[in-house]
Amino acid sequence: MSPGIGMPELMVVLVLALVVVGPQQLPVMMRKVGQMMAQMRAMAKDFQNSFEEIGRETELAELRKEIEALKKSNPVEEVRGEVDKVAYEARFGDDEVRRQKIAAAQPDKPASLPERGDG
Repeated sequence: MSPGIGMPELMVVLVLALVVVGPQQLPVMMRKVGQMMAQMRAMAKDFQNSFEEIGRETELAELRKEIEALKKSNPVEEVRGEVDKVAYEARFGDDEVRRQKIAAAQPDKPASLPERGDG
């Protein structure tokens, strides 16, 4: 069943109002009822607008947090830092690794020949 008021119900209400209030006061009463309905609609609209505004403010706050998080965790800077780190290690690597590279690059000296000392 529909909770709305149809034309037959509205006619019954108008006839009852005419009998109870009287023909002279009926226009005044209908005007007041219309004003109250307008006030209730305005209050309902204000209530709905306030909820929508709260929702927008919440969304903006969340977007601000996401933007700040993206600024802090810039993936380009992270990659650049890793590349710089690897480049530094490749260029100025550990002394032990450098010694091993130099030793691997030099040909083996014969064990029978003594080393010369300049001294």
